[in-house]
Amino acid sequence: MLACWVEDPNGGYFKKHLARIPDYLWVAEDGMKMQSFGSQAWDTSFAIQALLASEMNNEISDTLRKGHDFIKKSQVKDNPSGDFKGMYRHISKGSWTFSDQDHGWQLSDCTAEALRCCLHFSTMPSKLVGEAMEPARLYDPVNVILSLQSKNGGLAAWEPAGASEYLVLLNPTEFFADIVIEYEYVECTGSSIQALVQFKKLYPGHRTTEIENFIDNAVKYFDDVQKPDGSWYGCWGVCSTYASWFALGGLAAAGKSYSNSATVRKGIEFLLRTQRSDGGWGESYRSCPDKVYRELEIDQSNLVQTAWALIHSGQMEDGDFPQQVITLQITG
Repeated sequence: MLACWVEDPNGGYFKKHLARIPDYLWVAEDGMKMQSFGSQAWDTSFAIQALLASEMNNEISDTLRKGHDFIKKSQVKDNPSGDFKGMYRHISKGSWTFSDQDHGWQLSDCTAEALRCCLHFSTMPSKLVGEAMEPARLYDPVNVILSLQSKNGGLAAWEPAGASEYLVLLNPTEFFADIVIEYEYVECTGSSIQALVQFKKLYPGHRTTEIENFIDNAVKYFDDVQKPDGSWYGCWGVCSTYASWFALGGLAAAGKSYSNSATVRKGIEFLLRTQRSDGGWGESYRSCPDKVYRELEIDQSNLVQTAWALIHSGQMEDGDFPQQVITLQITG
């Protein structure tokens, strides 16, 4: 935005940037906040799922309809232009990004969570939530998700994993760890299992064998990467609590439970061990660099992490929730 302003303070490009300021800058109770890049599609997908879980569809139909419309409009409609494979770009048609269609970079978990919303909406009356997405536009994100599974069963985020780890030595940043090549992520895998299980129920004749193999391999991935204490390492949030949310959610969608899965039992026992005296959960950001579970240093548990662990916490009188310590990280 600054560069466009320097070039032409009254130009069209600068004005386009001005229109996007609310997506990235806002004033909180303790001052100005800024996002490094938008998370509109990601946030909308989870907000929609939360609203649907409230079972107040008739009362909030306008909100659901608007959210549905945004998700449909945010889907990436085409692959990258030109010889994208020659430029080592991956397919993107049918995917969703972290922010919106303009972003252009597909993500497996964003695609999976948005797909889950569209599948939910496809089973609801159009008068309530708007017209359902046509099946062809649901097949495309399934294709993207299937293409991003590695041989070990895990899901990469942006493109298939497999580049040499020597490339990490070329990392030009000081604050983003291990970002030069792709890896598999517990979070992306958990989201993708849940989306494909839901898709398979509604479209049982579409790539059924591939989806079943995908789910079996993803479940094995969770078994293989679970840590001895029962947790998983989360790369996109803080940290073991965050990963456990996605891992246990994916395993449950795949039909695994406390009674039939040792992996699930270990994961649940980890959460029970880390529950705090006030009934909530609180994990320090130090878990991320240390790669072992570190409890939050303050007495008060964290609302968001408590929700990840599937336990409800209290609201303020106005229905909002108090601002607390950071729970997400973008460190790759």
